[in-house]
Amino acid sequence: MKFKLLKNFALTVILTLSFSTLAFASTTGTQINKTVDGVKASLTFATEKLKPGSNEFTISLLDKDGKPLPNANLKATASMDNSTDMGGMKEDKPMMIDLKEGSKKGEYTGMADLKSKGKWVIKSTFDVQGQAKTIDLDVDVQSAGPNLLIIGGFSGVIVLIIVIAAINKKKSNKA
Repeated sequence: MKFKLLKNFALTVILTLSFSTLAFASTTGTQINKTVDGVKASLTFATEKLKPGSNEFTISLLDKDGKPLPNANLKATASMDNSTDMGGMKEDKPMMIDLKEGSKKGEYTGMADLKSKGKWVIKSTFDVQGQAKTIDLDVDVQSAGPNLLIIGGFSGVIVLIIVIAAINKKKSNKA
C-alpha cells in the first residue's frame, strides 16, 4: 500500500514538474512604445528577454488617429547607448538594419545583431508628410546565461525517474 502511494506521488510530481517548466517558459515578447509628434512607434521583439546575438523584431508606425503611416520610408539603425560610461565599449558607427514590410500596413520586420549585453538604441527614421522624424527606442540586452528554472525542472524529473526505477528493481529482487 505504501509503495503504491509513493509511486502515485512520484508520478504526480513528475507530471507537475514537466508541465510547470512549460508554464514558466515565456511566450510573450518585449514591446517598447514611444510617441513623437503624434506618431506612435512600437518596437516588438519576439522574445521577452533580449540576448546578445541576432534578435528578430517588428516596428509599427501609427498616426495620431491610430492608422498606419503610408509610405513612411522607414530606416533603422542599432547602436550601443553611449550616454553612460561602459568602460570603452563604444561602437564606431551604428549598424544599418534591413527592414521588410510586415504582414500589416505600417509594420516592418528586421533582425538586429546586438553583439553585447547592455543598453542599445534602435533609431528609427521615417517620413511624415514630407518631414523626416526620428524616434529612439531603448532596449536592454541581458547576458545569455542558461534558464536555470527549466534545467532544474528537467533535472528533478530525471532524478524522480531514477528513484522510481531503483525502488521497482529493489521490489522485484525481493519477490
